[in-house]
Amino acid sequence: MYLRIITLNKAGITYKYAQIVEHVVENGKHRIRVIKHLGPVTSASDLDKYNKMLADEKAASTIYDLNRFVLLEPKIFGPVYASLEIAKKYGIYKILRKIFGKDTDLMMLMIVSRLIDPSSDIRILEFIRKSYLNIDANKNMIYRSLDTLVSKKEEIELGIFRAIRPDTSKVFYDLTSSYFEGTENNDLVLFGYSRDKKRGKEQIVIAVVMADGIPIYHEVYPGNTVDPSTLENTIRVLKEKFQIKDVIFVEDRAFGRKPSLKILDENQYITAAYRWDQPYRGVLMNTAVTEEDKVEDLYIKEVSIKASNKDQPEEAKKGKRRYIFVYNPDREKQDLEDLDIKIEAVEKILTERLGKEETKNKLGNLRSLVSFKGNEIKLNEKKIKEIKGLAGRYLIITNSSLGKEEAVKTYKDLWKIERAFRTIKSFIEIRPIYHRKTERIRAHVFISVLSLLIGRIIEKKTGKSISRVMDILSGMEAIPVKIGDKIITIRNESEECKEILNDLDIKYPDRVL
Repeated sequence: MYLRIITLNKAGITYKYAQIVEHVVENGKHRIRVIKHLGPVTSASDLDKYNKMLADEKAASTIYDLNRFVLLEPKIFGPVYASLEIAKKYGIYKILRKIFGKDTDLMMLMIVSRLIDPSSDIRILEFIRKSYLNIDANKNMIYRSLDTLVSKKEEIELGIFRAIRPDTSKVFYDLTSSYFEGTENNDLVLFGYSRDKKRGKEQIVIAVVMADGIPIYHEVYPGNTVDPSTLENTIRVLKEKFQIKDVIFVEDRAFGRKPSLKILDENQYITAAYRWDQPYRGVLMNTAVTEEDKVEDLYIKEVSIKASNKDQPEEAKKGKRRYIFVYNPDREKQDLEDLDIKIEAVEKILTERLGKEETKNKLGNLRSLVSFKGNEIKLNEKKIKEIKGLAGRYLIITNSSLGKEEAVKTYKDLWKIERAFRTIKSFIEIRPIYHRKTERIRAHVFISVLSLLIGRIIEKKTGKSISRVMDILSGMEAIPVKIGDKIITIRNESEECKEILNDLDIKYPDRVL
């Protein structure tokens, strides 16, 4: 195979054209076969260009010799490529590069690994080895990166916040806990109220602030931290460091009790009452609604709460709080069906006629449905009636000027945010967590939050769950092909991946990587 220049003379003008040709023998006769017409030759640069095309053609021609193929282990490509491009598009990669330099891709792989399989205990080094980036990493590099990450937390969070500039008119705040197997010897992993309902387990408490659907700030607290104490620090950080002033805080019902409300009353907020507390319980059970209160699938009605020194702090009596009753018939039906299942399970246990303590142990968290009076053990009809009266009902508390429908909608948005927040719980609930040092635990959580950030951007752009997107992108692999003493890497085709990358506004990668 070689480059041939042919010369043509037209009207006294000489033209030169380049071709890629090869010498072949067919039926005992020698001839020149044209492989590709390249174009006119007008300068030395044209010749340089055509010679390069010749070299590429020679290299490509060896691919068609199947006897020289050796397919090597496929590499993870799609999820890593998409995540890297998203990180670059939103300025995240640039911020990390300032800190990690040549190890930036290593840090990105640590982040992406949480997206691909957050519930797996897959070793990060194995994931790095399987990635198409071909990074030669070791444990010391991993630990060094984790230590750098947590030491630069404030710089990274602020940098990303300023790069993305999310809408902060409302911020969503939530807490979770993550328990540890065994006993840890540090000042972070401690016994405390378990939101996982894992009694007897040491834990950490994690607070995350979301704005515009993405995490902007997080903090890791000792396992014995109570909810109100995290609020003051979070509000201070948002106002002082992030310069978020005019904002409505949106929290779940854990913050709808007196200690938290006293702090929230100094800001604008939307939260929900703990419906078993009085006077909320009575209001929820006794408020009637009409068709005039119906908004789409909900019944919404602003109600008044009679405050007393015992029930409400001073702020409520000043009229700064508003209370919005919400009734969801579909949720009521679901709650009642769930209650029937629980009652059936309780009745089955009661037919066994066990002793009081044995019955209590067997009932577990269903114990509240049973009344124990003297030697009599029976269904707690009063409790069951109250549960039925609260089914499908909740009470929103706010001091904002939002209309009741907008306040309810905002609180419903919190449920969507909490779904994303449950994702971060799955990121960090890898058992066991091997990072024993306090700062390594903080770094482990930070990796998970950065994964949540990338994941939420992808979800918002595609309209699909991150797990679904990662499943689709995992179908696009990088396949190393050994040809003689050379290796080229190609990617396989995937129409679904092409659609995802199009939704993300990411360039579809070349066939040969």
